[in-house]
Amino acid sequence: MSTIDPNAELKARIAEIRERFAAESKDGKLTVRRDDGLYRHLEVEMPKSSAYWFEVMTWPGALAITGHTGSYVFRRDENMLAFFRSCEATGSGWKVDTRYWAEKVQPHGERDVQRYAEDRVRAYIKQAAEESEAAHPGLVAEVEVELFSRYSNADLETEAGAKAALAAFEFDGFRFNTTGWEFTEYDYWFLYTCQAIAWTVAQYDTALTPAA
Repeated sequence: MSTIDPNAELKARIAEIRERFAAESKDGKLTVRRDDGLYRHLEVEMPKSSAYWFEVMTWPGALAITGHTGSYVFRRDENMLAFFRSCEATGSGWKVDTRYWAEKVQPHGERDVQRYAEDRVRAYIKQAAEESEAAHPGLVAEVEVELFSRYSNADLETEAGAKAALAAFEFDGFRFNTTGWEFTEYDYWFLYTCQAIAWTVAQYDTALTPAA
């Protein structure tokens, strides 16, 4: 039975990034450069370093963010700030619908914000070998030599290389069954950007709220 849980991994990564962003955005400054209906230009400076800044721009049907977060364009609703207001504040950051937001990234949606999960694939391989060792004695050692050894020709550093190596591997009738394996995970900076957008929308709303 698999002990590898990509959903649990994602939750742990998001929790870590929430904490990081909460610390880095403390005393952050939002400057509204333009606020003309659906046309907006918001600039954020974060106190940790002069290199920590980003800009959020909106126009009808789109939102773009660029800066130390990386650059992303989202398309969904006419008013994209309203779209991103759906997130919920927590004690250490923002709870966002990661998968739903990823689908709105241009031009290819979720594919644009995922990367190869090498550590997870290595864990899948190790677990599969250990679980089948009793039925195929020597399998763990063979996997170590053929896939994990520094002298191995297997390329586990790329998704294509890993899939090719796994397809080619055979030992004593054993072959890897990768059905259900998740080879990708969300890019770190995309998850960070989700926190940045949520924070920016909240700061923008606060800035426009008249003082009591």
